[in-house]
Amino acid sequence: MSLRTIFPKLSREDYGNIALEHLKKKYKNENIDEVISSLRDLIDSGIYDRLINVYQNWDEPVPFSSNETTEIGRESHLLVLASDNLRNAPPPFSELINYTSFYFFYPFLELVYSMNLERQLTADDVRKLFKSDIGERIVLNLEHFDEIKIVPELTSEFFQKLKKLKWKDRKTKNLNSKLERILSFYVFKNLGITEGTFNAKQNEVKLFLAGCSAVNNEKDKIDENDVFTAYKTLFKIIKTDISKLINGTPKQETSHGYLVCHDCGGYYQLQPGESPDDFSDTCECGGHLEYKENI
Repeated sequence: MSLRTIFPKLSREDYGNIALEHLKKKYKNENIDEVISSLRDLIDSGIYDRLINVYQNWDEPVPFSSNETTEIGRESHLLVLASDNLRNAPPPFSELINYTSFYFFYPFLELVYSMNLERQLTADDVRKLFKSDIGERIVLNLEHFDEIKIVPELTSEFFQKLKKLKWKDRKTKNLNSKLERILSFYVFKNLGITEGTFNAKQNEVKLFLAGCSAVNNEKDKIDENDVFTAYKTLFKIIKTDISKLINGTPKQETSHGYLVCHDCGGYYQLQPGESPDDFSDTCECGGHLEYKENI
């Protein structure tokens, strides 16, 4: 009798089952079953395989070094805020949530968007994605991103809080790591270079979402509930046809108010970051300027 007969070779799914059994013994949290059930649904339905296939055959719609990339990036208020407020420094010099954690957020949405459209994205598709409010929807509402009608405006304060976050304790950090390992066992039958890079980027997105959960709940540390919320949100993004949100609900322009002249009827719309105090109260025509929220 061979050793293989005595000790049969285990599949990655078998290792996942073993890791899950150990996890449930250490962590008594009802969210574990819910998250694993959602994960298995994505795997059994073939959605995860389709998403990974999109990643494996990805054709960048806009060259990274092109001027168009910069131009499209500026369409996203969320991206501009993240770039201005999160540091891009390698560990151990950076914060827990840094620009790298955010960096893969939009590319991940591009993959899901491409999967929804069942084709490679074009530059116009990417522009629609960045001009839409899908990013803000997810960041501020997480797994409920598809249920809201009015999306609040993000501010620099959100990202300042984000970069100050820490793990609540080692147990929470270990929970996150163990769930990442279980997901990897279940999703990837073989973990090659391509699968490994996809998984690493996905983990950064998930960490960013966990941070968003903590900030949204006015916490300065990421706890177990934030970790589970991140997984629920990630899986909700993957299974949702976000093309309907991107193409159907363009971002509403936020009004920052107007300076209106009573004499000539002219007006100036304030831009983000501008205040009425930054301007004279006298119009070019000599008339008096008054601030109004709407006209």
